[in-house]
Amino acid sequence: MIRFAWRQFRFQVLVVTLLLVAVAAVFLITGPHLAHDFAELKGCKANGDCNYLDNAIQNGSNKIDNFSTALSLAFPALLGIFWGAPLVARELESGTYRLAWSQGVTRSRWIISKFAVVGLASMIAAGLMSWMLTWWASPIDTLNANRFGSVVYDTHYLAPIAYAAFAFGVGVTAGVLWRRTLPAMATTLVVYVAARDTFDLQLRSHLLSTLKVVSKLSRSGGYGFERTPNGLHFLVSVGSLPNSLVLNAVMVGKHGATVTSQWLTTNCPKLIGPPPSGRTRVGIGIKGGGTAPKSFSQCVDKIAANFHQVLTYQPASRFWPFQWIEGSIYLAVGLALCAFSYWWLRRRVA
Repeated sequence: MIRFAWRQFRFQVLVVTLLLVAVAAVFLITGPHLAHDFAELKGCKANGDCNYLDNAIQNGSNKIDNFSTALSLAFPALLGIFWGAPLVARELESGTYRLAWSQGVTRSRWIISKFAVVGLASMIAAGLMSWMLTWWASPIDTLNANRFGSVVYDTHYLAPIAYAAFAFGVGVTAGVLWRRTLPAMATTLVVYVAARDTFDLQLRSHLLSTLKVVSKLSRSGGYGFERTPNGLHFLVSVGSLPNSLVLNAVMVGKHGATVTSQWLTTNCPKLIGPPPSGRTRVGIGIKGGGTAPKSFSQCVDKIAANFHQVLTYQPASRFWPFQWIEGSIYLAVGLALCAFSYWWLRRRVA
């Protein structure tokens, strides 16, 4: 039965294999040059200006990086849509499952064989895509130092394999319930995108308890002011936490006070507030003919004397625990959906 399931599935495997080969060819052609530029960049940092090499790495690979990242983001969903959803739905829709079950093949063996062959193939295909992109983009990822960013996190390492298992489970379940191929494919897309967006935006950052670090304003990466119709606001960037997931960055003073627009108006009177046009403007204006740098620095000094920055974040050291925890969740849900589909086919399909 496994051989028969593979024979039914071989055209889809051929299409994906050709896609993976094409991606591998592009990466093999461009990857060594990208790695060479990165090696030169590491060697020149102690000798002079390396901006030209940094720009060459970032800009020279921009188109390939954008396309491969987009493909890798969509790849697990495509496997669920085109491999998982039609797997059982097409058989139920055409009625060919009755012929299979009457030829000496038990229902359980038929279901398990199909699920095992196509499900494992989906995870292997997603793993190969992830591995190739991780290898090729490693110089860019090292420069950006943002492994927790959704673009890197969702397309590299272990996560795509678990996403493929989840997408396959969603597709199979949709096919079993709908018994129609096209509705099952559409349902797979909607459920997968909704689940992934919800997890990324709401759940991922809370898989482990967050950490907080308090730092002085002088240690922040940069700061400035923004003039809006609602008043003048102080902006401060996060400190240097490479490859970490920063969740929140606020300026906090005594008794939990914050740098409000009213505080700025009172303590920095030379800084002009909201623009008359009602449009947002970045930068500051100066009253009474004062000089911008002096008024700016005076206000920043007052803020630094009364407030400190509090960062809430997940450290870079938790990247792999996050990958394993999230991957286990998606894999468990995918297996649970396959188990439900198995039960439904055994009990509810005549």
